[in-house]
Amino acid sequence: MRYLALALILTLGIVSCKKEGENTFFTKGKRVETGLIWEKSPVTAESILAGKTVTPLFTDTFDRPDLGPNWQVQGGDWRLEDGVVQSMKANNKNLVLTGAALPDNAMIELKMWSGSDFVDIKFNAWGDGGEHDHGDGYSFILGGWKNRVSVIAKLHEHEKSRVEDRATRLAQDEVYRVKVIRIGGRIWWFVNDEIFLAYLDPKPLAATAGYKYLSFANWESMAYFDDLKIAKIE
Repeated sequence: MRYLALALILTLGIVSCKKEGENTFFTKGKRVETGLIWEKSPVTAESILAGKTVTPLFTDTFDRPDLGPNWQVQGGDWRLEDGVVQSMKANNKNLVLTGAALPDNAMIELKMWSGSDFVDIKFNAWGDGGEHDHGDGYSFILGGWKNRVSVIAKLHEHEKSRVEDRATRLAQDEVYRVKVIRIGGRIWWFVNDEIFLAYLDPKPLAATAGYKYLSFANWESMAYFDDLKIAKIE
């Protein structure tokens, strides 16, 4: 019996160490007042998805004259032009995808770019679809704050647990291929097939609580989005 208890303790210790080691990927970096400047570690989307089933759920190439019934405009100047979603000024009034719900475990792919020299392009995922001043669900901001900071943030762009990239400068008019993978409370953000940021949420937002919407967001940038794909991960 004593040996059985010892074996159980050792097993639990190994599992705990493994989990702690896996979480280190998300939590290492420099803590600053505004969040965590994340220290990048190599990882590929293929390695994350190995052994899992990825099932396509929704695709939109935007090759039509208007946004259509799958999208809800909260305000601003959201429109389709030349097969691309565009906004020049929305003041954080989003374009919400209401025609397809995001599963908790999912992969999102899209293209996004900015016609502004200060860049500042962003979208939200796993939000509640409501109107908020600064983000909905998890916000993914590329070249924000005049191209000084890129972030993943939860429920508010300025949340103190957000993860940041302060080193990368994004380019005006460059098309960025974005891929977001979420499995439970772990989120990986890839840009042009390279890991860009990662976020660990100990209390992840759940679709059962209404956090199931994707939205494109903008303040006052020349923002463009195209080729959206959503897939379920099992």
